[in-house]
Amino acid sequence: MKLLIASWGNFENWREVKYRFGDETSVGPSTLPILQKAIEPDWTVIVLPETLGRDFSSLEALREELTVRVQAFLERIGVGREVDVLLVPGIGKFEHGTFEGSAMDVYYKALHGLSQVIPTDGDLEVHFDITHGLNYVTFLVHRALRELLGIRALTSETIFKAYNSDPFVPKLSSELGINVIEDVRVEPHPLTEGLLGLSEYLVPYSIEKRALEELKRELKAFGLIKSEKRKLEAWIGAIVFGLPLLFAEDFPETEPIGETVDELMETWESHVEVSDKSVKRRLAFGRGFGVLVKLVFQARVLEKFKLDIPPSLDDLYKVSEMLFWGANRDRAKVELGKIEGKAIAYARAKCFPDWMPLRDFSGFTNANTAIVPRNLLAHAGLEANATEVRMEDWNVKDAQREARKHTFLRYSSKVKRRVEEITVKALGGA
Repeated sequence: MKLLIASWGNFENWREVKYRFGDETSVGPSTLPILQKAIEPDWTVIVLPETLGRDFSSLEALREELTVRVQAFLERIGVGREVDVLLVPGIGKFEHGTFEGSAMDVYYKALHGLSQVIPTDGDLEVHFDITHGLNYVTFLVHRALRELLGIRALTSETIFKAYNSDPFVPKLSSELGINVIEDVRVEPHPLTEGLLGLSEYLVPYSIEKRALEELKRELKAFGLIKSEKRKLEAWIGAIVFGLPLLFAEDFPETEPIGETVDELMETWESHVEVSDKSVKRRLAFGRGFGVLVKLVFQARVLEKFKLDIPPSLDDLYKVSEMLFWGANRDRAKVELGKIEGKAIAYARAKCFPDWMPLRDFSGFTNANTAIVPRNLLAHAGLEANATEVRMEDWNVKDAQREARKHTFLRYSSKVKRRVEEITVKALGGA
């Protein structure tokens, strides 16, 4: 799939110019037609700042009026493929109005919007045109885009290309070439941040802190964040450190997290004040909001790796092979291999033990019973005192081939919290 994303400024002020891209040429006020013709994207997204809006009767009216104008412009330049318009907040004083708020809201709104349109599975080419972009808006959109693409690259081939035209000089520019300024295969980069404290999701811009605290007490979002924080952070850490069993057991449900993000977004929007030639955002998004958005996106990307609980050795092998990399993958395969070797020996002896500590299953009768953080991480989370093993009884024909399919792992309910706490603490220092 191909996705074309363009960051735009004041499109109604652009002049007619001849553009060249490879063997293609086009005359018009925008690079979009020639890029669509050359790239043939399946979908196009225009990112536009709300500072171009002129109807200050309400926030909805401002957005609707701007959307109508940009749609008319797209029709005028003959854009034939499907196009979405993603509006992001902006700041500044202009002849038509004043826009106040945090500049970083552009990043968080773009992060949220792009996470809804970027496909989570399959090979993808993302083409990003910054020719017509507005300084800080383009920079923050680029940041949001690359972070999301790093997450999807965990499982799927992802190519990123960026474009910019030659500079336009009045009376001298007869033809502008469109240049490729970035062309890379995106490297996998999972989420590495924890969920942060409750003060990091919505922060005051012009609202009083006391009013904000009262507002937070009314939101369901903070209850979920508080109750699920350890488990969600442990899942993030399981990917960072290559802990397959913890990854399986703590895999999050995306719906409640998505609802939390939606509630925070709606609360932020309900505190945007629009009056005569003025837009004031009383709240700003904090870092925690960005973490939540990326967490939901990462869970959607990895949904195909969600396992039945308890997982089999075979399931954990597959997850480790496809999701982890480098030393993390090697450690996980070594530790799973040790358990598999013992399971093969049990199966050949026609012995199929029910749930028992991995310490006993492996014959570590004299092992230290304390769960040491270093040991937990060094053994891919399969620490002998924390992990339990069960083998189901089956008609053994080829134990070497089949044992991993009939051997299951879980964490002891008595120490599961300890495993999560160790992982969360390690994530804080990652």
